[in-house]
Amino acid sequence: MTQERIIKIEAYYRDPGLVERIAANFRRFWLDIGWMHMEAEENGTCSIYMSIYDRSKLGNLDLSIITLSKMVDIDFVEELEGARYNKFEIEYNKSKKYEWGVVSE
Repeated sequence: MTQERIIKIEAYYRDPGLVERIAANFRRFWLDIGWMHMEAEENGTCSIYMSIYDRSKLGNLDLSIITLSKMVDIDFVEELEGARYNKFEIEYNKSKKYEWGVVSE
């Protein structure tokens, strides 16, 4: 059985590289990201909710969370127990699809 953890990250948002640095932290430990949800606020802070899991069963979940909490721009990392996540639904009237740089119908 794959163990999944849902975490909340409070960080200071300077640039889009923040999301890349967070994802690279988990790739370094061979962990998978199930989903990620980010909310940025006007004062420069952001909340990131994400699901991480160890598909390879290497046991690196705890180490990756500790390492992430030591990164620059990260205020804290909180592991949420008993959290439930429902996929969001988006309603729209019309869409435009791009394939290889060209609008396709």
